[in-house]
Amino acid sequence: MLHKTSGILLHTIKYSETSLIVKIISPDFGVKSYIVNGVRSKKSKFKAALFQPLALVDMVVSNTDTDKLQRISEINILYPYIDIPYNIIKSSIALFLNEILYKAIKEQHSNENLFEFIKNSLQLLDLDHENCSNFHVFFMIQLSRYLGFFPDGNYSDTTPVFDLQEGRFVNNLPNHPHYLNMVQSSLIYEFIKVQYGTIHLLKIDRNHRKQLLQSLIIYYQLHIPSFGEIKSYEILEQVIA
Repeated sequence: MLHKTSGILLHTIKYSETSLIVKIISPDFGVKSYIVNGVRSKKSKFKAALFQPLALVDMVVSNTDTDKLQRISEINILYPYIDIPYNIIKSSIALFLNEILYKAIKEQHSNENLFEFIKNSLQLLDLDHENCSNFHVFFMIQLSRYLGFFPDGNYSDTTPVFDLQEGRFVNNLPNHPHYLNMVQSSLIYEFIKVQYGTIHLLKIDRNHRKQLLQSLIIYYQLHIPSFGEIKSYEILEQVIA
C-alpha cells in the first residue's frame, strides 16, 4: 500500500550501480530505510538534490509490516533551503545535527512531535539572521526532551551540579566523573530556559561553548546505547568562533 507523507533525509548509501538506500524520518513511520531505484542513472526522474543530508521532502512510499526495504515511488522537495547550503557556519551546524540525529534516533514508529521539532528547527536555522553559534547546543538540549533524557530539576545554590549520568541537577559531587562543574551547570540551565528566538542573546565565549558541547556529546553517549563518536564535531569547532 502506498502512503503520502513528509520526511527528513538522515543518511544515504549507494546500492548497486544506479540505486540508493536512504534512511528517512517521517511523522507517520518514524525512521525507516527505503530503496530508490535508478536514481543515479542519466534518465532518472529523481534529482540528486532530493537526497542531500537533512533534505525536507514530500514523498509517496510503500509501507508494509515486513522487515524488507520499503520503496519510494515519488519524492519532491518540501522546503528548499535558502541559506544553509551557502553559509559555512550554518552548513557546518547542519552537518553536525545530521550526524547527531542519525546516531540518536532509532525509532521505527510514528512520532509526529519529534518530526515537527526537527523540521521547524531546520527551517529556523535556515532563516535565522542572528548569530547562530549557540544553535546546535540549544538543539541538542531540546532534542533530549523527545529522546527521553531531558535534564531534570533546576540549577540553584542547593543543586549547583548537573549529573550527566543521572540527567539531573544535584547538590553534591557524584561518585563518578560524568558531571558538569558549577559554571557549566549554570550554562546548561541557561540553555534550558531560553527559546529559539533569543539563543543569540546568550553570551558565551568559545571555550565555554566547546566544553559544554563536549559534555553534551558525553551526555548522549551515556543515555543512548552505541551512540559512538561524532566525527563532524571537529569541523564544527573550526568554523564557529
